[in-house]
Amino acid sequence: MVEGDTEVILVNKFIIPYFYGKGYMNPMHAQKIISNRKLHKKGGNVNYQYLVNDLNNIFSQGNVLVTTFLDFFRLPTSFPGYTTNSQLISQIEAAMLVAFDGNPNFVPYIQRHEMEALFFSDIAGFEFVVDDEESLAQLQNIISLHTNPEDINGNATTAPSKRCEGIFNYDKTADAESILDMIGLDVILSKCPRFKTWMEKIDLQLKSENQPPASS
Repeated sequence: MVEGDTEVILVNKFIIPYFYGKGYMNPMHAQKIISNRKLHKKGGNVNYQYLVNDLNNIFSQGNVLVTTFLDFFRLPTSFPGYTTNSQLISQIEAAMLVAFDGNPNFVPYIQRHEMEALFFSDIAGFEFVVDDEESLAQLQNIISLHTNPEDINGNATTAPSKRCEGIFNYDKTADAESILDMIGLDVILSKCPRFKTWMEKIDLQLKSENQPPASS
């Protein structure tokens, strides 16, 4: 469950192929959260109740593993366990899990601070979409200052996406796929520990689901 088109690209074109590459054959897809059923509107900065509605509908189908990919930056205050401290995101995820009675098939995940933090794992992605040397130098400086890209803070002017917008003509949907493709998921996993932990949780869940039944 994701918020927007860029996250759909991340999941469908990078994360899902990564798991298929591990040999899993489960059907997988990204789905934007429905924010207005009457207008068939999906995505955007969604209220927690919209997510709850979708999760209830999905879980009612049975035999499904669900995870979320949501940005902590501008996360609505309606989320359970809400905090403004990015070091305590896990308490929000834990509260979300409690709200679904500890459902073992639910893996809540909130990205610190937002998806664009992943772009700062390596300059290679920016080099593909930015042709101005001064802009590239500014981007490299940010990368050099943050060993963990997920530490790049997320207020209204310094969030990763805002830094991109302030340095070059960043087009969220058009540039994201190219940047991610040039970096590669393996590099992102090596630089972003929170993201890596989430991927490992999904891997463990898939591994559990795909274990052959015990012989009687």
